[in-house]
Amino acid sequence: MAVVALAPGVSAHSDFEGSEPAAGAVLDEPLDSITLRFATTVISEGSSVAAVAQTSGVATQGALVEESDTNWLAVFTPPLQGDLFRIVYTFRAEDGHLIEGEFALNAVATTTTTTVANDVATTTTTTVANDGEGTLEVSEPVEITSTTTEVSSTSQPGDIDAGAPPPALGPLSSSVIDTVNHISRLAQNLLGMTVVGYLVFAITCWRREDILPAPRVSISVAVVIALAGLLEIATIGRQLDIAFGDALSHQLSRSPLITTCAAAGVAIAALSVLTGQVSSRSSFRALLVIPCLGLLVAPAFDGHTVSMGPRLLHALSDVVHMGSTSMWIGSVTGLAVVARTDRQQLSAVAKRTAKALMGTVAAVVLSGVVMTFIVIDDLSSLTDSTWGRILIVKMVTVLTAGLIGAVHHWSVVPRLASRDVQTTFQRSVTIELAVLIAVIAVSSWLVVAMP
Repeated sequence: MAVVALAPGVSAHSDFEGSEPAAGAVLDEPLDSITLRFATTVISEGSSVAAVAQTSGVATQGALVEESDTNWLAVFTPPLQGDLFRIVYTFRAEDGHLIEGEFALNAVATTTTTTVANDVATTTTTTVANDGEGTLEVSEPVEITSTTTEVSSTSQPGDIDAGAPPPALGPLSSSVIDTVNHISRLAQNLLGMTVVGYLVFAITCWRREDILPAPRVSISVAVVIALAGLLEIATIGRQLDIAFGDALSHQLSRSPLITTCAAAGVAIAALSVLTGQVSSRSSFRALLVIPCLGLLVAPAFDGHTVSMGPRLLHALSDVVHMGSTSMWIGSVTGLAVVARTDRQQLSAVAKRTAKALMGTVAAVVLSGVVMTFIVIDDLSSLTDSTWGRILIVKMVTVLTAGLIGAVHHWSVVPRLASRDVQTTFQRSVTIELAVLIAVIAVSSWLVVAMP
């Protein structure tokens, strides 16, 4: 915790820091560019800045020029003048979360007329005062070598229409694409952690005679995880407006790509058991090591883990958090299966599992606290940011699951020899599993929520 407190990190608030000219500025000359400043690194793919004129509703797309990782210049051709403009910006942070918003600029006071006579261009800029009276300024003649037609723009003062539409986003809106992205990530996290935890549970706590219980189910789940990973990569391509092949090699696709490959490894291992190519427990466990580690490590290449706080500490905390959560949900899933299919061993299996879960739950809480203090600036961030409010929901659900587990550990498990208690345990462990699924669902939204 001392390392976390003293280590430098990216500010967790106000990803958009401001612009030049500043929001609400009244311009006295045509504006050809705007500088936008961010608190975190943003990427060019999928980013845009547009100026929407109030009077005409015409949107002028700005050409983006990178000044630094956090500063971007939007160049407008023709320059903004003679109207009120709504500047609408959309950027992707390097961890994938969306940074979007808008602000107003008042360019009503400026109109420029350029006329050409005898190859000499004369530009006049009219500045209109707030009371409607104006002054005329005439610039020095500028020689040009080509013929230019007269361009004139005038407008009357007015208020910006907050409902004016931003530029078109194509057949699928960004909100739909983001929702599909979140669902595919949820499927990867939920199924990936469950299958890893369940396999470890079957080996260490259930201690079944067969090498792998229900290999066909394992193969099916692994295939779904791989498809969800490919779907997330496809949505990343849509978000960034790049081809699927380019999205495969993009930095935002590292996590789903690792997950897809790891899921394929799990499917191969299960298929080897199903076809009889692997017949020893040691060989099967050796086949599982890399795929299971891949499923747990993949989230360390996604979300705020790559953009906030000390990279190594945040990544290690994330892996511990994923691994311990995986053991928790996998064990609860396993107990629910044992309660339905192998009640003779339920009491012994539950006692072994209860001992293992004490350390597991402690690791979930400790690693979660470390990552929270890496991301937030202070405790007020828990209530004044989207990320903090989602985290509060997650903490409540984790606490609920923990309380159910505590009841199981101290009250139910010691009495599992009774058939009536077994029936009660079967219902309560199903409830705990549902709560843990809710925890993972909330966590998948934390990955891309703006802190």
